[in-house]
Amino acid sequence: MILLSSMGFTVLLISPVQAGFPGANGKIAFHSWRDGNWEIYVMNADGSEVTRLTRIGANDWDAAWSPDGKKIAFGSNRDGPFEDIYVMNADGLQVGRLTDDPRGNSAIPSWSPDGKKIAFETNRTGDVEVFVMNADGSEEVNLTNDPKGDGAPAWSPDGTMIAFTSNRDGDWEIYVMNADGSQVEKLTDNEAYDGYPDWSPDGSKIAFVTNRDEQNEIYVMRADGSVQTRLTMNAASDHRPAWSPDGKRIAFGSNRDGDNW
Repeated sequence: MILLSSMGFTVLLISPVQAGFPGANGKIAFHSWRDGNWEIYVMNADGSEVTRLTRIGANDWDAAWSPDGKKIAFGSNRDGPFEDIYVMNADGLQVGRLTDDPRGNSAIPSWSPDGKKIAFETNRTGDVEVFVMNADGSEEVNLTNDPKGDGAPAWSPDGTMIAFTSNRDGDWEIYVMNADGSQVEKLTDNEAYDGYPDWSPDGSKIAFVTNRDEQNEIYVMRADGSVQTRLTMNAASDHRPAWSPDGKRIAFGSNRDGDNW
C-alpha cells in the first residue's frame, strides 16, 4: 500500500484490486482474484483486517457501499451467463438479487445519497445505457438513450446529478446529467479515454481515469470540467478512483507492483 499526496489530499493506492467508495463504517470494499475467482472483500482504510464477504464461486465485483454503510451493492454472474446487480449486508449476509433481465448484463451500481435508488449500466437494450431503479430493484428507468455506449454512473453527493462515461461523440468522455436523465453536458473533450468518474464528497470535484498520457492515470477536475489535473505519474495502469468520505483520500487500483488485474 502506497500513500501519495497531491493538491492537498492523499491518494491511497491498492493493488491489484478495484476499490469501492468507503462506507460510513470506515471500511473499503473491493473485489480481488486472490482466491481463484473474483470475490468481494472489505478492509480497514489502512489495509488491515482484510475480510472476504462472498464465497459462492461465481464472479462478484464492482462493490458499492450504501450511504449508511450497512449494505453493499455489487455485480455477479452467480445466477446465469449474464451479470446482475445484487445487494448484501455489510457482513456479507442476506444477499438479494435486484436485477433479473435475460437480455444482457447489469453492472457497476451507484447508490443515490439518500439510499433510495441505485443507478447502473446495462446492455439489455442492445447498447450500454444508464438505468436507475429503486433500492429494492423495482421501477427500472432508462436514463440515457443513445446508440453509443453510456455507462459507469456516479451519483453526485446532493443527489441532483449523475456523472457517466459515454462514447456518443466518437470517443469515451465524461458527461453529467440531471438525475432524471435530462440536460446532458460533456465535461471532458480529447481523443483519449476518460472514464469511471467519482464525485468528491462536497461535490466540487470529480476524479476519473484517463489514458491521455499513454497509460491509465488518475486525474481530478472541478465538477464543471475545468482545471483537469493529473494525480498519478507511473508507467503502470492506475484505475477506478474512489473518494474517502472526508474527501482527503482517493482509493484506486493499480498493477504497478507487477500483479495483473
